[in-house]
Formats: sequence, structure tokens, C-alpha cells
Amino acid sequence: MSPPSSDADDRELLARYAQGDALAMDQLVDRYAGTVYAFVLHTLGEPSLAEDLTQEVWLKVLRHAGSFEGRSRFSTWLFRVARNVCLDHLRKRKRRSASREEGDPFALDEVVDEAAPAPAERAAHRELAEEVRAAVAELSDDQREVFLLREQGDLTFREIADALEVPRDTVKSRMRYALGHIRRFLRQRLPQTESL
Repeated sequence: MSPPSSDADDRELLARYAQGDALAMDQLVDRYAGTVYAFVLHTLGEPSLAEDLTQEVWLKVLRHAGSFEGRSRFSTWLFRVARNVCLDHLRKRKRRSASREEGDPFALDEVVDEAAPAPAERAAHRELAEEVRAAVAELSDDQREVFLLREQGDLTFREIADALEVPRDTVKSRMRYALGHIRRFLRQRLPQTESL
């Protein structure tokens, strides 16, 4: 895992790539590939599809690197590209078939640390992770998107607002409602979570 980058580093790498330095893009991919994949996977819930669409995200970044204007952070722009690729895929899939595919399209892979020391504790963590997945699946699309960008994409409220092109207060409101729903859901399903 590479060390955290600053936005200035990211912008410099993108500018170097736009000037023909292919290694600069390799560094950006190394920094963000896992996070982009996780975002796409959590949005669509299908690992093989997430791999394909993550590649599509990077192809779009490669093609449009010169169009990055720097009005937002690179990571904000990158997640906007990822979001748009996911939305485009969902629109195409919806047009192709009115019936919904089976499975959880908005699964969270890791909500809790699965490396719990005792088997009983690992089972409790897995149960909690499954319940959180179920709660997230019930969120509205807007709330789910904000939740995933914040929790999985690790974006700030401002970055999410920029990526979604909505006011920052709207993002905060969606996150507040999402967290409230998840808490209520967990309290109903797991009575031992009253402290949430």
C-alpha cells in the first residue's frame, strides 16, 4: 500500500501523464485502484462486473486526463467518473431488461474487522456485517450513494457534494438520514446494539 498522497501530488502526476509520462498514471492507479474497485463493487455488488467497470473507469481517466481542470481534488473527479460509469451501466442494464438481477446490488464487503480473535466473536462480526449490508440495501439511492462515498470512498462532505453536484448540506442531510436508518435497522434486528 502506498503512502497517502496530497492533492498536489495527484495533480502533478495527472499533468505529467497528460504530457506523456505513462509511469505517472501507474502511480495514480496504484494509489486509487483498490478504493475505486471497492466503490464500484459496493455500488453494484458483483465482483467480476466491478473488475470490468473499474477498468472502464481507468480507461475514461486515461482518455480524459487532459480535461481535468483542477476545480476539485483529483479524487473527487475520479469518484465522479466512477459514479458515472456505474450509473451508465445501471441505465444500460435497466434498458436491456425490466427484470432485476438476483443478488444484492449494493453490498458492503467489509464493515467490521473480520480478524476477530475468537470464533464466536468472528461470527458476531459476520452477523453484524450482514445486517449492515441489509440496512444499506434499504437506503434510498441518494442516501446509499452518499454513505458509500463517505465510508468506502473516504471522501469529505465537500468532495461528495462536488462529485454529486449537490449542496454540501444536502450531502450531510442524506448521510444523517442514512446513519439514522442503519441505527434503527440494527436496533430492531440486533437488540444488543441498543448503544448505537
